[in-house]
Amino acid sequence: MPSNERVVMKTGMFGFRKKDVMTYIKGLDEKAKEQIALRDAKIQNLGAAVSTLNTKIAEHEREIISITAQRELIAQTLMSARQTAAKLVSDAHTEVAQKRADFQRTYTAEVNKLAAIRNEVIQLRKFATDAIRTFERELASLERTNIK
Repeated sequence: MPSNERVVMKTGMFGFRKKDVMTYIKGLDEKAKEQIALRDAKIQNLGAAVSTLNTKIAEHEREIISITAQRELIAQTLMSARQTAAKLVSDAHTEVAQKRADFQRTYTAEVNKLAAIRNEVIQLRKFATDAIRTFERELASLERTNIK
């Protein structure tokens, strides 16, 4: 029974006829049952939609937790990589400095050895020159004594 439909009830001696009132009430009851059934169906559909949305929310929350954990792992890995790289660079600088110092010591020692060898060669040359001159003098002296 539409809501803007006009209801006509016959009246009797004591008011409206009972049959007409009962028919009207039955019509209202049927309308109410239809509306209740429609609302129940809507509620059920909305409940299913809410359940689906809650499932999606739970999935998204798990994804957020997973992504957050991955981000933290990536951040820790990056920090560890930076620390490792800094240590490698520091160790390389230390090793280069140590090798440079070792090379400088070796170079200085070799230069000192060469200087010592040069001095020995100079002394040997002087000794040889002196020995040759002495030999020449003695030879010349011998030649003079043999000639006479």
